[in-house]
Amino acid sequence: MVVHQPETDLVVTTHVGRDVLAQAAQFKTEAATVWEYVVNSLQYVDPGVQPNVEVRVRRDTIVISDNGAGMDEKRLRHFFTMHGENLERRAGRMGRGKWGTGKSAAFGIANALRVDTVRNGLRNVVVLTRAAIEASDGEVIPLDWQVRNEPVDAPNGTVIAISDLLLPRVDKAVIIEYIERNLAAFRGTNPTVAVNSHICEYHAPPIRQTYRFTPNEKQAAVLGDVNLFINASTKPLRDWEQGIVVLAGPGNLVAIERGGVDHKEFGNYLFGEVDVPALETFETPLEPFDPSRSLTLNPKHPVVAVLLGFLGSKLEQVRAEMVAAERTARDQEEARRLARHANDLADILNQDFMTQMQRLRDIRAATSRPGAASALQGAGAAGDTEPDLWVKGLDEPGELEAPAENGGKGEGGGGPAPNIPQVGHPSENGEAVVSPAGGQGQRKRPRGGFSVDFRNLGEDEDRSMYDSNAMMIIINKDHPVVGAALQHDGIESISFRRLSYEIAFSEYAIALSYEMVNRDPAMPADDVLYDIRATMKRITRAAAPLYA
Repeated sequence: MVVHQPETDLVVTTHVGRDVLAQAAQFKTEAATVWEYVVNSLQYVDPGVQPNVEVRVRRDTIVISDNGAGMDEKRLRHFFTMHGENLERRAGRMGRGKWGTGKSAAFGIANALRVDTVRNGLRNVVVLTRAAIEASDGEVIPLDWQVRNEPVDAPNGTVIAISDLLLPRVDKAVIIEYIERNLAAFRGTNPTVAVNSHICEYHAPPIRQTYRFTPNEKQAAVLGDVNLFINASTKPLRDWEQGIVVLAGPGNLVAIERGGVDHKEFGNYLFGEVDVPALETFETPLEPFDPSRSLTLNPKHPVVAVLLGFLGSKLEQVRAEMVAAERTARDQEEARRLARHANDLADILNQDFMTQMQRLRDIRAATSRPGAASALQGAGAAGDTEPDLWVKGLDEPGELEAPAENGGKGEGGGGPAPNIPQVGHPSENGEAVVSPAGGQGQRKRPRGGFSVDFRNLGEDEDRSMYDSNAMMIIINKDHPVVGAALQHDGIESISFRRLSYEIAFSEYAIALSYEMVNRDPAMPADDVLYDIRATMKRITRAAAPLYA
């Protein structure tokens, strides 16, 4: 509210209507908006009450109902106060966000918000519309208080109705996925959340091992006596499953941090949790995170600076242990023989992959035409030991070496010169353009072709999967079909080889289309299906002699 001062004074003022709409702009999707109200329902419940939330998605309305603490007149007034300090925090109970955004979130996707709430036997119903916000004089926004302190025989709870939606359609699946991935922060309260007829559940990825870390003495002086739990999964995780959930008190999810390891080998297998109340209690004018629910921390905050160092070092420690363990496993006889078989499969796949390079320039591992001398060398390797071999291409600025002179003839002098790409090296100031080509050496291929590996993913997991970070097709040794073939027939048996060919070829066809769609998101579904079938036809025909 604007405080009037004499005209000679210079004061800071605000326009409350514009404030509401500016805050609403942070909520650009139906998923983020719905979660804003769901998470309030999960956190603000009476002692001993198990949270229950129902989300009903209709064509033009989204309704969120809960059995939470509800709001009386005092709490309602505070709910509709811009930048009003969270009452739970003022009472010493930490919760999400210092300054509530509930009155604004709905207007990121809709034109009307209706709050129907009961607390201690009194019901209140208040409606706020975009029209009222836009008509505001800047000092206040009039609310339509439809029911005021009506005595009712009903339990505490609130019903939020978001209506007159601005979206052409509401994606219920996106809402469900968003809720399920965030429920991990509330698993201690055993909440129930339903979206229409679907019961949302947090599905923890399969865990190979859990690590527990505590900060050293210097870190603990800032972070407090906290416990960091890092889980190593048995399989690559989807993007939103990765990282450490950072809480600032029970249920107060403030960030998800990955410590910079998510694009390293096995970095996308890690997830976990740490609760750091000091993020809220440390005295400093700097905020540890922003109020936009972006789930990112402010690295300049004193507690965050220490926390990020702690998380990053421990994530790297676990990742390095996984890499070392994997290398040890590969040294075993079965692992060595499987690796040779995987390399044979990768050779077949990459011979096909080379023919698709022009369509996938941004992910190719070599730039020469099929048949070029370095193309065969770069396409068939396993993908984890590659040198600094670069050729003329399209990826990075560089310099090219002068081509060898042979009079335009082949080595025998009786035919055309072999198709050998011009060798070079990266250089910031180079006038040419080069690309990685692969070869024999000790460095991980920067952007190599497809590789194949056999790993233990668990018997309940799919028989294969594709790790897009490493462009790797992983065949699950624990899958009942694969495991049975290994145990009864052995690696060298034709039945096991035929099975692994079929699995690798099917996964490759899907993976290749996945890479194409990443390059061209507008690719029609019919084209994707056609490409999968075409790839299967090409690759199985090329590999037919191996089935004999």
